[in-house]
Amino acid sequence: MQPQKIILIPPTHEQSAPSFHVEGSQAGAFLEFLAGKGITAWQPPDIVGKRGPDHLPIVEIEIEAGTSPNRLEGLIGEFLAEKSS
Repeated sequence: MQPQKIILIPPTHEQSAPSFHVEGSQAGAFLEFLAGKGITAWQPPDIVGKRGPDHLPIVEIEIEAGTSPNRLEGLIGEFLAEKSS
């Protein structure tokens, strides 16, 4: 099983906004992709204390509260499909 390049962290009782944890090498391209889909980061991206499958720090991208987690999950699939083609 390959490690995931992008993970969606849904809102919880502790965190009201959904966020993505993205491997460092994909973060810039993923931010551009999200912007092209009308999704912008709620706060500036932040470095998480862990390293991703690419051995670079993981970047957290927090999205505006109320954004559909199903839509966000679908965007991960679209992004990864575009990158692999």
